[in-house]
Amino acid sequence: MPAAQVQRKRRARGHLSRDAILAAALELVDQDGEGGLTMRRLAERLDADPMSLYNHFDGKESLLDGLVGALWAELDVGDGDWRDVLTALAAGIRRLAHDHPQAFRLVFGRGMLPLQALSPLATALSALERAGLDRRAAAEIVRTLVAYAGGWATLELSCACGVDPGASEVEQVVAVTRALPAATPTNLLEVARLVACCDMDQQFELGLNLILDGLASRLAGPSGR
Repeated sequence: MPAAQVQRKRRARGHLSRDAILAAALELVDQDGEGGLTMRRLAERLDADPMSLYNHFDGKESLLDGLVGALWAELDVGDGDWRDVLTALAAGIRRLAHDHPQAFRLVFGRGMLPLQALSPLATALSALERAGLDRRAAAEIVRTLVAYAGGWATLELSCACGVDPGASEVEQVVAVTRALPAATPTNLLEVARLVACCDMDQQFELGLNLILDGLASRLAGPSGR
């Protein structure tokens, strides 16, 4: 038996904490998706009585809400200037999708903002206010950034075209053609290749810098708003 599993079982037999339950639940969702998470499977993973889980959570829905907080808790935006904080926030949201592709839907899909989410958002607001924005304008920027990062991360998870941006143009055309209707005109085939074949890291940074550079220009303007 792997050492990590033995440690988890020993911890469950001793004291079953909320954090230990959430950690095991996240492991199950990472492995099998939301559908693979049940209170019984979770109890088996923790080597615990299923009823003992209800001392901490009312049921699966309550557990999923707890996972939202656990995921947001992985973000660390630091306490630098506004550009550093916003970059860390956007990159952190995207990293959640890469680290937890099966669980990432929970981050924005539960209709809630736990304290673990509000903390980095508050840090971002404060950094923008220190840079000269009023609170309402700062909130607009934070919403824009979160929407961009979350949307991009969702796109990466749901729309993998399987085209290597480092492949030759001919190889890219062949790969893209497989995903298109047979009667696609040549000019639209080229459009599909240009849009679908990209370095996702580079493209994310391009979009992020467009937002941040636009904000920098706005802050440097006469009103700074």
